[in-house]
Amino acid sequence: MCYHTSLVTDQPTLETRFKARLTPDSSFRPTYHASAFGFPAWPILTRQEPGRFQGIQWGLIPRWVRSGEDADQLRAKTINARSETIYEKPSYRTAAQKGQRCLIPMTGFFEWHTAAHPGRASKKYPFYISTTDQPIFSVAGLWDEWPEPESGELIPTYTLLTTDANPLLAAIHNTKKRMPCLLTPDAEHAWLHENLTEAQALELLSIPYPADRMHSHSISKRITSRTEPSDVPDVLEPVEYPELQKLNFVSSTYS
Repeated sequence: MCYHTSLVTDQPTLETRFKARLTPDSSFRPTYHASAFGFPAWPILTRQEPGRFQGIQWGLIPRWVRSGEDADQLRAKTINARSETIYEKPSYRTAAQKGQRCLIPMTGFFEWHTAAHPGRASKKYPFYISTTDQPIFSVAGLWDEWPEPESGELIPTYTLLTTDANPLLAAIHNTKKRMPCLLTPDAEHAWLHENLTEAQALELLSIPYPADRMHSHSISKRITSRTEPSDVPDVLEPVEYPELQKLNFVSSTYS
């Protein structure tokens, strides 16, 4: 699943890429690493307001959640949603049926490869994955508004959709074999602007991004450090692990 992302760009480039504006009070800055478990606000484009970025928090809280305590418990479980079941699961069904679709801009995301070592416990190695045909790409999401019980304030939140992995992500994310629903330009336009039926939406989400348009490289394990900052440029730098050098997805474009 996808719990770690990056968006390394500046405001003019982001606005030009999506033909949308950040709000005047936006505090946008490049993000080298963000963890979903911090429930960060991200510049999101919704189908309802495609020309304006909104700072929406990661971890979807459905409208029917009754208390702040319930919301806190649930949102850690709604960071990602399996695209195949968004019209079935109670947490996502209403948003999917109402067409509350959104785009999640990124310049890359992080996944872990699990390697077995004879006679030793398996180890996990972090990888950074990006696209070679789009400097800034987007991932499909759903969003909703939760009425906070005490104040009545409507709090927007979102979830990131996943699908079956393409060959590159199946090799890297080898225990789950899932990947974010990265969108090609045509799919991006359809997800944000078109009146999709349930069947059309599910078909669009079922097509993994082409592996030959993606790049991956292993990075430092500091990304999960509790003592070193991870939202820094160094976190994206390639780091080689001798035990992984025989794998064809290490520090190379997939082919």
